[in-house]
Amino acid sequence: DMGGTSTDVSRYAGALEQVLETTTAGVTIQAPQLDITTVAAGGGSCLTFESGLFRVGPESAGAHPGPACYRKGGPLAITDANLQLGRIVVSHFPKIFGRGENEALDGDATRLKFEEIAKAVNATREGAEPMSTDAVAYGFIKVANEAMCRPIREITSARGHDVRKHV
Repeated sequence: DMGGTSTDVSRYAGALEQVLETTTAGVTIQAPQLDITTVAAGGGSCLTFESGLFRVGPESAGAHPGPACYRKGGPLAITDANLQLGRIVVSHFPKIFGRGENEALDGDATRLKFEEIAKAVNATREGAEPMSTDAVAYGFIKVANEAMCRPIREITSARGHDVRKHV
């Protein structure tokens, strides 16, 4: 389940898997609970390009200001990458964005921010073919997807389950 700040992963094989103890942020809790692993890769996870690397999160744009497309001056986030790639259709969303909460998602703000980051990326790729804004957005999506794959691997193949038998 991908939310705004994180993605939660669990495994279901006819019954809900439980654990009796977990440690989160250094605090150990001993109580029966669902076995859910969380990774900092959600729709609001911030996208940055640092030291030649695409980075997703762990910082979040939050609901306010939210991703750049929310019209509140927010940073680029996974939601923006999906908008840039056409995976989010602006006309399918209600007009609840902007300061007055009465505007549509802002594809132009997303595009301009991806143009800025693409310039920074291409400045480090001397002699290589320049990356388009879509290629940069997709690069961030691939980083986020890999971050989400790690906990999936932990609860399947690392525990001896055949991933080919999972959807």
